[in-house]
Amino acid sequence: MTQDLYSWTDTAIVRSIGQKIKNVRIAKKLTQAQLAKHCGLSAFSISQIENGHNTSLLSLVMILRCLQRLDLLETLTQEEAINPLAIIEYQKKHPRRQRVTNGIVKPKQESEW
Repeated sequence: MTQDLYSWTDTAIVRSIGQKIKNVRIAKKLTQAQLAKHCGLSAFSISQIENGHNTSLLSLVMILRCLQRLDLLETLTQEEAINPLAIIEYQKKHPRRQRVTNGIVKPKQESEW
């Protein structure tokens, strides 16, 4: 499935997501107006996302929360394990910048907190 998505246009992917949301809404026997009221959005916003139009990520999350389908975002919100050696290697290649004030380099002071 993932490989197939790379052959899709971005617009086609957005339309597919909108259709999935519409199918979930219908399966829960909700009208666009009912879902909109429950989510605190306008019916127009629900219609826009279901028809594959561009919408905000916040609206998408609000809709999925109302439909009790936040699980659809699970792979996007999982923290990936980062190899500690990769972090060290990155830090070696990209050292932190130091602040210069009046031509004097001031090292970053650590907070007591």
